[in-house]
Amino acid sequence: MKRYVGIKETKAGNYQINFRLSKGGRRFWETVEANSMQEASNKRAEIIVRKQKELETPEAEKLRLTSGFSDVWEGINDGLLGERKPRKTQLHYQKVYWRMFGDFRSLKFPYIQNPSQLTLAFFEQYKSYYSNELNRPKGLRGELIYVKAIMKRMYKLGFCSEKIIKDIAEHIKKPRPNKKQYPEISNSKINELLAFIKQDRPEYYRPIYFMKRTGRRVEETTLIERRDVIWEGIKPVKINIRAEITKTDEYAPLNQLDSELESFISQAYKESAKHKAPYLFLTKRGKKLYQHRICDYLKEVSEKIVGVKITNHYFRHRYWVECGKNNVPIVDAMAISGNKDPDVVIAFYSHSTSEGLAKVLELTRV
Repeated sequence: MKRYVGIKETKAGNYQINFRLSKGGRRFWETVEANSMQEASNKRAEIIVRKQKELETPEAEKLRLTSGFSDVWEGINDGLLGERKPRKTQLHYQKVYWRMFGDFRSLKFPYIQNPSQLTLAFFEQYKSYYSNELNRPKGLRGELIYVKAIMKRMYKLGFCSEKIIKDIAEHIKKPRPNKKQYPEISNSKINELLAFIKQDRPEYYRPIYFMKRTGRRVEETTLIERRDVIWEGIKPVKINIRAEITKTDEYAPLNQLDSELESFISQAYKESAKHKAPYLFLTKRGKKLYQHRICDYLKEVSEKIVGVKITNHYFRHRYWVECGKNNVPIVDAMAISGNKDPDVVIAFYSHSTSEGLAKVLELTRV
């Protein structure tokens, strides 16, 4: 049986039709009289053409800017699904979006009915609401990262003005990152841990080794696809880390590989090319790797080998601390790791280590 999109029979001879003129735009509803679903479908098509002619570009833009927050979310969510964002990321976007434009807006700004009415004061008060009323000051930095990402997507879809985006960028500043206390683990212990993982679970070793060498996040590491690897002859020379798989939705390529990484990427590519799944790092059965499973395994095995539980993020922290200890130029360290936030880098570069403290005291000896 043929399926008719946007048509529902309400009673004999009457059909309710609905449609959008653009992805994520306002949904139009009309009732038409017809003798069949096919006739109703034909009338729907005629109405769409007529409506498109009626709405010249300025008016169409006006309708888009006055779309309600539910319609806006549909547009943003369609984009996340189209980019194949991880389910966890999609749910995080959804939670932040409705906390801000559902709970908070209803409580503090009930008169705001669409994104075109948003002001800088809305976002300033949201910061206060999140930190004070929800009592989550430590999570504010991460929350604002998602707030800004949501607004960028909203602007790209045409739901808000460029002015509010510029105001947010200029005035809504993320707090400096909190310094977390990470365990100091010697290079010999880390190498012992990696050697064990390589023997025990080689499918987990590959992404863990990649994170250790490049400081990349586990989310983007597990979503790198074979098509992202750029080759010169038989040698991989670059990895295109696509914007849609990064936390900040920004293109963050890995533009240089050393001989060890070249060999490592080539081997991973050959192994994954045997399977249908598109990702560079796969399970031993050729399926997608899930970050929470890597994390659970790493916590368990690290406690056994080095005596302390560590997670995926430990290797990103270690990358920055090691770069700082060895006076690696910040711009170079940022380029390899894909980090675009200098505040984060400076915070990690300012971590002290027992090795560094000992070196200072050695230099000041009489």
